[in-house]
Amino acid sequence: MKPLIPAATLFIIGLFVFAACQSPKEKALKNIKGLESNDSAFSNELMGQLKTAYLDFAKAYPDDEHAPEFMFKAAQRAIVLEQANEAVQLLEELKSKYPKATQIEDASFLLAYTYENNLNELNKAQELYQDFIKKYPKSELAEDAKFAMDNLGKTPEEIIANGDDE
Repeated sequence: MKPLIPAATLFIIGLFVFAACQSPKEKALKNIKGLESNDSAFSNELMGQLKTAYLDFAKAYPDDEHAPEFMFKAAQRAIVLEQANEAVQLLEELKSKYPKATQIEDASFLLAYTYENNLNELNKAQELYQDFIKKYPKSELAEDAKFAMDNLGKTPEEIIANGDDE
């Protein structure tokens, strides 16, 4: 006697039921993982899709542990995509919404760096680098912030020449 429903059919039905039972949050995380697994560094379109997925997740699930991380990653991608103003907005929002997040130190440095290198707002960059050094004096990035402040507005050639003088 044959079984009424073959085992393979039951397995396929089980997969559909499992997939249908995933929450929207789980689906969003799976989508992000899929986008991250593609090498989006070589495609602005894929990088933009990943940035959007990060932001959509952070907006939909602001209390999730991944939200600050995804906001930071979205800001990084915005910089690469030459969307510096959006990056600044995201970094500021990250700092205000998630002041205790592990990404805050890096976000603070990246904010100053973005003002310096992408927006060419050197006074704002100097102010932010000074704030960074005061707030994170033992950070691995503190020396980088000091170096950046000492060389604001200088060309790479001027920086090298100054290094030769010392």
